[in-house]
Amino acid sequence: MFRSIMFVFLSLLSQFAVALDYTQEITEQEIQEKISAFMPIEKKKYFVTVTLSNPIIDLLKESDEIGIRANIDASAPGGIKGSGEVMIKGTLDYEPKKGEFYFKNPTIISLAIDKVPKNFTPKIQDIAQAALSKVMAVYPVYKFKDDNVKHKLAKAVLKSLKVKDEKLIITLGVF
Repeated sequence: MFRSIMFVFLSLLSQFAVALDYTQEITEQEIQEKISAFMPIEKKKYFVTVTLSNPIIDLLKESDEIGIRANIDASAPGGIKGSGEVMIKGTLDYEPKKGEFYFKNPTIISLAIDKVPKNFTPKIQDIAQAALSKVMAVYPVYKFKDDNVKHKLAKAVLKSLKVKDEKLIITLGVF
C-alpha cells in the first residue's frame, strides 16, 4: 500500500516538475548585439598587439555551439602589420545564481592573416585565444530579467540547449 501511494505521489510530483519547465528562445541577432557590445578586443603581449573586431555570429545546429567569425589585426615591432579573419567556436555555460549565459571554451578553429611571417601566426593565435577566454568569461551573452516572474522561476537548472531555425532554444526547470 505504501509503495502504491509513494508511486502515485512521485508520479504527480514529476508532472508538476515538468509543468515548471521554462523555454526561452534567443535569436542570433540578440547574441550578435551582446557580443558586438564588448568588441573590439585588444590584447598586447610580448610587443605584439592583436585586435579582434566586427564579430558575426553563427549558431551551429549540428553541434549546438556558437560560432563567431571576426576580423583580426596584428602588429609587432619592425613594421609587421597584418589583418585577416578568425573563426571561433564555443559553448554556452549557464550560471543559475546570476541567471546569465556565458560563452565558454572559445576555441580558434581557423586563422587567416596576411602580411605576417608564418612563424608569428602561432603567437598571434595564442594571444587572441587568451584575450577571448578572458573577455568571454566576464561578459554574459544573455541574462534573464529580474523583473520577469518566469525568468525568476527559470533561474534554476539548465535542462537543454539546442540550436533550431537560427535561434538558441534554452529549456530550464526547477528540478
